[in-house]
Amino acid sequence: MTPKPNLTPKEKEIQSLFARGKSPETIAIRMGMKVSKVMMVIAMLPKMMLL
Repeated sequence: MTPKPNLTPKEKEIQSLFARGKSPETIAIRMGMKVSKVMMVIAMLPKMMLL
């Protein structure tokens, strides 16, 4: 098995919201973050999450 990357609680929340179909803009507003930071976390998600 491959080791899972250690995610911060914010990264887990972004992953969860994105998996539920929320847009990056909505996630950024909800979490009080810049859209660019949210996009960076989404870009690091495993490809299987994006399908």
